[in-house]
Amino acid sequence: MSSSDALLPSEPTTILVVDDEEGIRQALERFLTRLGYRVITAGDAAEALAQVAQGGPQAMLCDIRMPNMTGIELVPKALAQDADLAILMLTAIDEPRTAIECLKLGAFDYLIKPVDLEELEVSLQSSLRRRQLEVDRRGLEQWLAREVAVRTRELEERTAAIAAVALDALAAAREWSGAEAAFERLAKELGMTPEELKREVRSQQP
Repeated sequence: MSSSDALLPSEPTTILVVDDEEGIRQALERFLTRLGYRVITAGDAAEALAQVAQGGPQAMLCDIRMPNMTGIELVPKALAQDADLAILMLTAIDEPRTAIECLKLGAFDYLIKPVDLEELEVSLQSSLRRRQLEVDRRGLEQWLAREVAVRTRELEERTAAIAAVALDALAAAREWSGAEAAFERLAKELGMTPEELKREVRSQQP
């Protein structure tokens, strides 16, 4: 990456607002846009799934009561398309149990309508931080797994090469007085018995 690339601004975080009421979508879009987010909207769950499938949003604000497919039905479907999606549910005051069910399905938080905008800002920031921590943690785990695999393979290759040299040396030094001790030590390092190692040496002899 060049120094000029490093100075380029990063892409804004994209928030998907899902609500069947156009007025609510527009109000949330205006507020979130003022906070610096890129906002896309959907009027129902099917449209929301299409937006998620395109790989756009990092977070989704989702109404619970919608026609055809409810928010609670949408949560697992959206997470199946993007497991890293940070989901916040928008619920009427008489639906806390339903909202809690959404949390069990993988949503990060829920907000009571009419939404307190300061509460929304704080919840969204917290959810996005949690999302990024999870993405970073999984990336680190994958990197560590790759590193361990590479180091293990290199160690196995070096061990095999050393063992081959040692076996050749032992096979050549049939009359060496220290051969028996060398057999025992090498067998221990290779996880074999001295007898198994001797058979291996004999099998390599011409």
